[in-house]
Amino acid sequence: MVTVLTRQLVCSHRRAWRACIALVTLVVLAVLIGIGVANLGTLPTAAANAPNAGDIALYKRIIADVQGGESYYTAAIRELRESNYPLRPFVVVRPPVLAVALAAISDENVCRVVLRALAAVTLLAWTWRLRAFAPAPLWFAFAVVVLATGIAPAIVPQAYPLHEVWAGLLIALSLALRRPNAWIVAVILGVAAAIVRELAAAYLLAMMVMALKDGYRKEAAAWAAGLAIFAAALAVHAFEVNSLVTAADSSSPSWLRVGGWSFVLQTMQWNLLLEAAPRWVSVVLVPLALVGLTGMRDELGQRVSLVVFGYLAAFIFVGRDNNSYWGLMIAPLWPLGLVATWPALARCVADLRAYLVPKESPSNAASTG
Repeated sequence: MVTVLTRQLVCSHRRAWRACIALVTLVVLAVLIGIGVANLGTLPTAAANAPNAGDIALYKRIIADVQGGESYYTAAIRELRESNYPLRPFVVVRPPVLAVALAAISDENVCRVVLRALAAVTLLAWTWRLRAFAPAPLWFAFAVVVLATGIAPAIVPQAYPLHEVWAGLLIALSLALRRPNAWIVAVILGVAAAIVRELAAAYLLAMMVMALKDGYRKEAAAWAAGLAIFAAALAVHAFEVNSLVTAADSSSPSWLRVGGWSFVLQTMQWNLLLEAAPRWVSVVLVPLALVGLTGMRDELGQRVSLVVFGYLAAFIFVGRDNNSYWGLMIAPLWPLGLVATWPALARCVADLRAYLVPKESPSNAASTG
């Protein structure tokens, strides 16, 4: 009798906990959509979210200078200074790896081809992994399409000088290739992303935390080593920049702006579907995609969710209006939540119903009979 009562009590607590999570999820979904609707008139268009044309021109000039034999740091500092860009703190100067690599390629068309090849490999890798998420043919096709909408920015002709495009694809490819027993390539790609754009260091940290949580000590040590390599590269970068900066050079305004959900929506505009659709579509689809991410509970889904939610949490507090292109870091990943949106919503409704309308236990049914 005591055992039966204990089991019933445990089941009741579980139902209550699941119902609470479901209720919070649905309330947050409604609130986020409401905030988006309320700010619909102030949400910038996709064109307004585009990186400053001057920035792209600046990166191209730096690449051309390096091609001409000038050292990266001399060229970057000079170009930034002549264009009246701030030079402090050192992170306003992009790391040298991408510019040096593109300068070595030399031909813009080849640079575009390389970026598109990386996008194609990322799409193929995720298409392979998505078989487990969407086994039905129609659902699988939908999954591939929504994935492609997030990778599409890489095919824009002027995208190749943008560090965030490359870093975002490298992060996505790293996640797609990572397995519990095969993570070396994933770590290498993650480190490459962080060296291309220091914002990707958050990905290394997230993957290390998840490896520790799941008990993969060797993998966690590898991600920690990747963080150490990144830190060393960043320290060298800081030294090189600071050695050329003078007291007369200006400082960048603070990135701590607390832009909230409105800024998050701006960062999520880097998507082929949202770019072509009316602005209200993003107001609805983005929260739905995030709900879907909460329903991805396998190892891969948990890592995707942590990376996406980690960046979005940062974007709530950090980033100016002209930094919305930071969303390219997770542009290939967050649309994956749309694949799991319907199952996640159905689970929420089922959990609420199970608590509000509990099934009659067999013992009670027998006694009433």
